[in-house]
Amino acid sequence: MGHKPFESWLVSEEHLSPDEEQRLHEHIESCKSCRQLSTSWRDVQGFFQELPMEQPSAGFTNRWQARLVDLSAQESEQREKRVSWVFFAITAGAALFALSLLVSQFFSSVQTPIQLFITGATLIAGFLSLASAMQVAFIPFIEVLIVSVPITWWFILAFTACLVTLVLTFSARTILFPRRVSV
Repeated sequence: MGHKPFESWLVSEEHLSPDEEQRLHEHIESCKSCRQLSTSWRDVQGFFQELPMEQPSAGFTNRWQARLVDLSAQESEQREKRVSWVFFAITAGAALFALSLLVSQFFSSVQTPIQLFITGATLIAGFLSLASAMQVAFIPFIEVLIVSVPITWWFILAFTACLVTLVLTFSARTILFPRRVSV
């Protein structure tokens, strides 16, 4: 005779139909191993009912909630880091793609290494010529400006520049790192 349905019926917490209960009782009377299982199962159930319910230690709820807040803060920090790295990767990929397009365009327009050298030297000479022209134009302007503006205005301009820098720094700090009060 198979023990499978009877063993599962013995340890099941579901209610059995009257027919299944009758078959189970008949099998228990005729089968020694199922009778031992039934007795052992009743003993285990009685043991669990005799044990007192354990109470959590004092402050358990508060510790658990604090730990949950810490875990959620860590998870959000990790999520922000992942998003930052994904954004960095996408930006770096786009920059590399744009750079590769520029490099391919540049090398397709250059025929020989000598032409590349000549083009580079021409660009450097152009930048130096531009810097020299800016120096010739702005140095006299700055000399006239220094002489014609009174010294008190220079102090007022410097103080205003420092004040604006300070206000912008604290504004950026407040916007980027707002204070959050946690309960």
